[in-house]
Amino acid sequence: MSFFIDPPLLVLSGIAIFILGKELNWSRHAKIVVGLFIVMVFVAFSSLLYADFVRFTIPVFANQTGSAFMFHTDITHIHKDQIPKILVFFLFLLYPVWIFAGYAAALLWDKRKYAPEEGKSYSYADVKSKSRRTVRQGQSDLHTAVERGNDTRKCVREAVKRLGGMGKFVQKGDRVLVKVNICGGLPERKGTFTSLEVADELNKMIREAEGVPTFADADMVWIKFQQAARDSGYIKWAEENGVRLINLSEAKVVNFDFGEQSALGTEKVSLEAIEADVIISVPAMKTHLLTGVTLAMKNMYGTFPDIDKAKFHKTGIEEVIFEINSAFTPNLVIIDGSMGGEAIGPLSADPVYYETIIASDDVVEADSIACQMMGYRPLEIIHIRKAYEAGLGDASAQFNFDSLAYPHVKDRVWDRPKIEVTEFYEWAIEVVLMFPGWDTLFNIGADFLLYDLSHLPVFSRLMPAVLSLLQDRIYPILKENKKTGMDVARQVININLMVLVALGSAIGYYLDGYIAHSSLIYELGMLLGIFLGFFASVRMKTIHFAALLAISGVAGIAVEFINTHSSPDLSVATNVLAYNYGDSIVSSSGLKLEASFIYIACGWMVMMLTILQVSDLLTGWITNLGIFARLQSWRIAPMAAILALFSLFFVWEGYYRLAYRSKYDGIEGIVLIMYGIMAVLGLIYSSRHSIEWNATLLIVAIIIGGYMELTGSLAGLWVYPFHETLAVFFALTWPLNTMAVHGVAYLLGVDLGAHERRSLLRNLK
Repeated sequence: MSFFIDPPLLVLSGIAIFILGKELNWSRHAKIVVGLFIVMVFVAFSSLLYADFVRFTIPVFANQTGSAFMFHTDITHIHKDQIPKILVFFLFLLYPVWIFAGYAAALLWDKRKYAPEEGKSYSYADVKSKSRRTVRQGQSDLHTAVERGNDTRKCVREAVKRLGGMGKFVQKGDRVLVKVNICGGLPERKGTFTSLEVADELNKMIREAEGVPTFADADMVWIKFQQAARDSGYIKWAEENGVRLINLSEAKVVNFDFGEQSALGTEKVSLEAIEADVIISVPAMKTHLLTGVTLAMKNMYGTFPDIDKAKFHKTGIEEVIFEINSAFTPNLVIIDGSMGGEAIGPLSADPVYYETIIASDDVVEADSIACQMMGYRPLEIIHIRKAYEAGLGDASAQFNFDSLAYPHVKDRVWDRPKIEVTEFYEWAIEVVLMFPGWDTLFNIGADFLLYDLSHLPVFSRLMPAVLSLLQDRIYPILKENKKTGMDVARQVININLMVLVALGSAIGYYLDGYIAHSSLIYELGMLLGIFLGFFASVRMKTIHFAALLAISGVAGIAVEFINTHSSPDLSVATNVLAYNYGDSIVSSSGLKLEASFIYIACGWMVMMLTILQVSDLLTGWITNLGIFARLQSWRIAPMAAILALFSLFFVWEGYYRLAYRSKYDGIEGIVLIMYGIMAVLGLIYSSRHSIEWNATLLIVAIIIGGYMELTGSLAGLWVYPFHETLAVFFALTWPLNTMAVHGVAYLLGVDLGAHERRSLLRNLK
């Protein structure tokens, strides 16, 4: 591809990911993995073109070098040596941005169907819940109750009971909007979202008061409602208990006039919030990198249905929090401190087992008391101070910690974001949003990056996709596997076989003279492959391990022999289909024609073991992502796609012409026959295995095979017939090689794709 063609193609890829994600019900992590894979493919192939490692053979542009195509030198007259490498590096860094932009455009376009009706606008007078506001009768009245205990449900009931009971707030037939915090944190991190215990107890209490509850949240910039609700258990809970659970971003949206003097002016809100008789705000008790805390007031900010929430940072997020609470003041607040979140919240908050529930009919007072318990001065939180000064509620009450059932080690001393970090974060967002159009990029950047980077160790936690790979595939391999005597015997046999393979690789490498072309990057690749081979030897049953070695070795010798002995004229470089190898045989023209069988056989064994092990580790992760969950009947599609690519580059790079002319021992076109047999074996094997396994095996094969082809060529271990640094055709032969080996094993009754049956490990499922 080129620096001019790649951006629109990546934008289209982002749009396609959004559309396919909706149709196939992909999780956000599945979309991220697909997006990153596409970006890596573009970057890898474009980098090879830029470096002139591959011949540019795509029709129409085939008369150009790779770098000339990257800059369209024939049109722009820009040459590779005129552009600083740092600028080229920056252009490649933009590749993820293009795919994010495409996804963002599709997402925002999709949200247009939830746009409000033109002309109609609502105001404060239309908000039904305002008529139920509790009027303060004096400081002696109890407006906030705090309960502490390890029985969360009991604490919720007792706190509300002290305020007068649920019947004080909910009447028969009332529509009750319960704004829980589902999308404000990470579903796998307790304390970053409202607990199901609190939600479930509230649901029971509202129904006991004969109200009609609706639990709701809205899409946030870093996570969408459906994904968060599923991952945190809310969808399953709602289905099992007959609870109405809605995404406010996909419910009826209307225009709301916040007033001429307001920062918001006329803004989109959910009709659910306007028509609710009672609004209950139920946040998780946690810190926030930008606003200090995220409690009941900040929880109401999450009722905005607009996915484009970056614009609220332009307005001033503290002002927006104040205004949404002025318009839709909660009638009841339940702050869930059963488990809160401290430190760098809301995404990376560390859990705090705080065992505390705060109930109040005053959203400002509830937040101010929670602040005191966390160690903040309430009036240093800007939106609380604004609300207090405007008379929305009371932030002056001093909480008496002696009233609690027992003290907690975290009372007044929660870990909080440093003020310098908060100020820098707020400044950085405001600077980014100064640039036209960057609010969209901010949204999609947060959606794809901020949410997931918060899982990385450097940013507090490991990315869920990586964590899933480590936890679900690698950790079980290393832990709690009891060995029988037979298992130990098998492992001893396998290790001895692997020692022979490693020795064969080393001896062949030396005898063929490759040591003279010593290449650290190639040799490290081989050493890693040998290491993975030993890894395989301790986890595979001997029959599968030995079968893979034997079939790989025989297949490798057969393929390389046919490739290097099937030309009608071995003295002419362009008539030789395959590599020119080593120092063992030199033709009259000086071309090196073949390597020793020992190195070929052992090299193929190491390659096939490496491909198998990496595929093993990845396939479970790919399966869990659900990318192919609705495509099980398409199991041969990955193999068909590889065959299509193989055929294209076979022709484009000129190897088909050589293969067509190939002949050995009177058999014409023997190379074509060989690859035809491989294709048939691959299709048979693919039709018997899951699409996840087929796709993983093929992708891993092309990546590892392409890597070894390139590094070996750069080291001078072999030369391609057309003298390119990397022949894409040969990189694409490795998926065929791999499927052929697996296909032969399968026909012989040894299924290398049956993970559990070939594994010695008990918990590899």
